[in-house]
Amino acid sequence: MTRLRKVTGPNDPALREAAEILRGGGLVAFPTETVYGLGADGLNPEAVARIYAAKGRPATNPVILHVADAEGAQPLVSRWPEAARILAERYWPGPLTLVLPASPLVPSIVRAGGPSVALRCPAHPVAQALIRAMGRPLAAPSANRSQQLSPTLAEHVASSLGGAVDLILDGGPTQAGLESTILDLSGNRPRILRPGPVPPAELEALLGPVDIWEGAIGAGARQEAPGMAERHYAPRARLELVAPGAGLPPTPDPVAYVGIGALPVLPPGVRGVLLPLDAEAVAARLYALLHELDDAGFARIVMERPPGDEAWLAVRDRLQRASAKEMA
Repeated sequence: MTRLRKVTGPNDPALREAAEILRGGGLVAFPTETVYGLGADGLNPEAVARIYAAKGRPATNPVILHVADAEGAQPLVSRWPEAARILAERYWPGPLTLVLPASPLVPSIVRAGGPSVALRCPAHPVAQALIRAMGRPLAAPSANRSQQLSPTLAEHVASSLGGAVDLILDGGPTQAGLESTILDLSGNRPRILRPGPVPPAELEALLGPVDIWEGAIGAGARQEAPGMAERHYAPRARLELVAPGAGLPPTPDPVAYVGIGALPVLPPGVRGVLLPLDAEAVAARLYALLHELDDAGFARIVMERPPGDEAWLAVRDRLQRASAKEMA
């Protein structure tokens, strides 16, 4: 049975225990400022393979390596461009992942066989302390079964992964609520592969023009970075997106309706949930709300599409993938 340990801060004795588990090839779930991660020794291919097995993660989906600082990142890449230096100084530690050409130190399984590696320096004090106690980069995708909702609480990890994790460090609820922005610096022009808390406008102010990839990778195809699959971040309930204010006709089934900014009149028996017209607040609350509605037993969740401006880019991305049809 998975052990769950409350962590009071970066000096908690549980972190020493966690580092020992990681050095022994085990798995430790830990909080970051975005979502909970499922960590393993990022330079140990057998340990990383345990992540893939625990999550049911396709071998075509690479994992992010978490480092303590830019100095820890540079041995993992064959090239550290000026753009990486600028961004690391501005956003690390923080919710920005950089994709760069990998050095020979990075195992193939981490890269899903590709030439690049995704690197992040998390801001959460527990994550920072764990990486430093370990003394090596941590491979750490979100701590949930593949395609399912990312965890924002330690209890979400336990519910999704159960005994597949050796230790769960409980640092309370995460803050950002959505996964990091992933920026590809391996090509000729910066490209956002997954939108997140760091918006395109801020990146462009530092780097100049930045492309945004908004496609979907089908089942079986290799991804350049996590979060590019057609279906991802999905609750157990069927999630449907509708126009703002669309409402619902009467239905005999238990349904939850999530409105943004306002709630229309709903038929009896439909649970209405009102979210504010505030992209940052919705991002922080989204996964936790979907977990709550799943746990309440709703088989169907109807949610209004968020606004189309850039502030809502990450929320739109997650909802689009979460509502995609389940892959065979």
